[in-house]
Amino acid sequence: MKLPVLFLLVLPLFGADLVRNGGSRYSICLSPQASLSEKHAAQELRRFLQQMSGASLNVEPNCEKAAAQSIVIGEGPATRALKIVVPAGNEEYRLQTVGERLVIAGGRLRGTMYGVYAFLDRLGCRWFTAEVSRIPRLATIPLPALNETGKPAFEYREPFFTEAWDRDWAARNRTNGDHTKLDASAGGKVSYYPFVHSFNELIPPEKYFAGHPEYFSLIGGKRRAERSQLCLTNPDVLKLTIQRVEEWIKARPDTTIFSVSQNDWEGWCECDRCLRVEQEEGGVHSGPMLRFVNAVAAEIGKTHPDKLIDTLAYWYTEAPPLHVKPAPNVRIRLCPIGICIAHPMEECPRSAYFVKNLKAWARITNQLYIWHYNTNFSHYLAPVPDFDELRTGIGVYQRNGVVGLFMQGAYAPGGGGENSELRAYVLSRLLWNPGIDADREINDFLDGVYSAAAPAMRRYFDLLHREVRMPPRGLGQHIWIFNLPAFSPAFLDQAEALFREAQSAAGDPAVKRRLDKAHLPLEYMRVAHAREYRVEGDVYSPVNLPALKASWNALLAKLPGFGITSIHEGRDLKWDQAMVDGMKPLRVVTLEGGPFRASIVPELSGRVVRLVHRQTGRDLLRRLDPGEGSYPAVGGVLVEAGPDFVTRPWTATWSLVSASPNEVAQQADFDNGLRLIETLTPSANGLRIRLRAENRGAEVIQTAVRTTANFDPGDIDTLSVRFKSVGGETVEQSTVRPGLPPDGTAAFENDRLPDGRWEIAAASGVRAVMLFDRDQTARAAAGWNAKGAPRATLAVWTRPLTLQPGAQVSYETAIQPD
Repeated sequence: MKLPVLFLLVLPLFGADLVRNGGSRYSICLSPQASLSEKHAAQELRRFLQQMSGASLNVEPNCEKAAAQSIVIGEGPATRALKIVVPAGNEEYRLQTVGERLVIAGGRLRGTMYGVYAFLDRLGCRWFTAEVSRIPRLATIPLPALNETGKPAFEYREPFFTEAWDRDWAARNRTNGDHTKLDASAGGKVSYYPFVHSFNELIPPEKYFAGHPEYFSLIGGKRRAERSQLCLTNPDVLKLTIQRVEEWIKARPDTTIFSVSQNDWEGWCECDRCLRVEQEEGGVHSGPMLRFVNAVAAEIGKTHPDKLIDTLAYWYTEAPPLHVKPAPNVRIRLCPIGICIAHPMEECPRSAYFVKNLKAWARITNQLYIWHYNTNFSHYLAPVPDFDELRTGIGVYQRNGVVGLFMQGAYAPGGGGENSELRAYVLSRLLWNPGIDADREINDFLDGVYSAAAPAMRRYFDLLHREVRMPPRGLGQHIWIFNLPAFSPAFLDQAEALFREAQSAAGDPAVKRRLDKAHLPLEYMRVAHAREYRVEGDVYSPVNLPALKASWNALLAKLPGFGITSIHEGRDLKWDQAMVDGMKPLRVVTLEGGPFRASIVPELSGRVVRLVHRQTGRDLLRRLDPGEGSYPAVGGVLVEAGPDFVTRPWTATWSLVSASPNEVAQQADFDNGLRLIETLTPSANGLRIRLRAENRGAEVIQTAVRTTANFDPGDIDTLSVRFKSVGGETVEQSTVRPGLPPDGTAAFENDRLPDGRWEIAAASGVRAVMLFDRDQTARAAAGWNAKGAPRATLAVWTRPLTLQPGAQVSYETAIQPD
């Protein structure tokens, strides 16, 4: 819906009016050489001047001489006669008055068009969403005195939200991203192919692995096709990659950037050649990656100097190499996937590691791109108070020489992510000019979209950001892109009061409808947190499960009416309905003896979900976020089996064998004939976990059994993992450290394997101890994460087992409080 408003325009007058009292003597002089986007721009200018004033200006195509009163669009005979210096850049423009003429001219691709929108922006036009704009009503439009040029701060600008893909919205807000619906008439866009994570498209495992396993990563001593990367030092992999990129260019000659980038998981190659390159480049995984990508780019550049090769600095490749630098035709997309998105990155200790990487990359390339994250990918509807980080972060990127930004938000069909339209709008403004007043832009949007309800919605916006702003301005909470936030107890009630105020102020049904949509995140937060499972006697279940299911069903029934098809990345609403239908009370078996009271849920893969120290009441295990992964089947103490240390564990069917106050026996049956018998018993010092692995099938089974415990670390900033190794070394592995990501892992094998005992400890003392049979253990791994509810994980694997039919092997671990 268009929302015309009265608008007081104050501009320096040159002495003429484009429109006076609803009439105009002006025409639009369109260059004979006008591009498609310049022709579109002329029509857009005519359209919006008419909407503003009622005056209809004629568009004169093939205009070689500008009349005394005219608006000249695009470079051509008219601009040359007026001696206008037109910028050459594809997205640059000039606005200049010459006598009573106004010249808008720039790069033919998008520059002139952007100049038209810049001029309309000066007149007060705003395009907040694809449906809501503000076009001021002005009976008289004075001609301002102008002599200025403009260009964007970044060459690539993509607010990646479903709501930002609309062709007209994207053009008018001067974005140029790959996923927009911009066509040639609207200036086209910066196009990618493939967009990202292309290794498996370059060298498909299903095509090459059987005959050439050496093309793929060596992991744990074995070449692997599943969840693998490429062997980047293999010369045949380089040849095939160059050949494949050449094929892509031939098939897509209009594409700008071609992606040669890692798959979306770990699995880097550990062969001697790749490891040698890593060491030469400072011990980082980005070394082999960038050398490989540069080699591809060098060959492609010989025949296609206008094409760019893209790769990622992401996850395990985020830290830059020591020596190699990106080639001129290479674009690095640096991905701050681990930062806190609540606070300005230069001020937040949890984001310091990324700022260090940003500055290091900026020292070796002046063509850096960023892949930034602006939503909660696990919970598209969760409130995300990230505008303080966004408004400052884009300026940080500009100061560090970044030239392109991909701002990833909620992108499911139908859109509907929390505040997606507000983010897309404000980001489009910041991507053009990071120096604007973002607060003013936010208020503009709220006024335009919510009208009389805008004051209440602004107070809600401030209330939400108070949850994360540092004291004394706020409560100082960190926010992450996958964790369900836990706001202060009063937040939801205060927010609900503001929405009631907003609804009372809104008279327009369309505004009320927008408020209903904006309210969905509050409804989501209530039901998402109410999913928390609690131990009550012999039941593990959310409180008042029937009422919770009814609330979830009511929310899910509303979403399609707003066009929403997904509220989690990669999952449609059918997943949520199945989750709701599957919520049920689960049986709890309790062991009580020694120092612990252990609560075990056989239906959750035999997990120990509570391990409470009876003397202090402290639960050694981390209490889970109810929005986490496959909740409630996450965390706790559990036993799994798989083919080796690397491959994902096999799926098993768990069942309770026997239960008494002093012993619980469970069994896991696998499709390949493996059976695990787990017996848990209290001891004077802790909880014993005895395992027996049996091959009940007809074939030999190769397996490794893993025992994992997910602990509450206490003060994670002082957490360390401590042990004496088999080789006699005293190891104290610090975890969350300044200048490093707030999560991480460390694995220990051979002489560095713990000598049968290891512990996690914080400033308050030892938090938990794990014991195991060192002679039967091949690997131990610790993990830590300061995001959301902090966690510390200890895991041990048996030696690789070769089980003949009928064979069995036993293994034992234990957990103690100290």
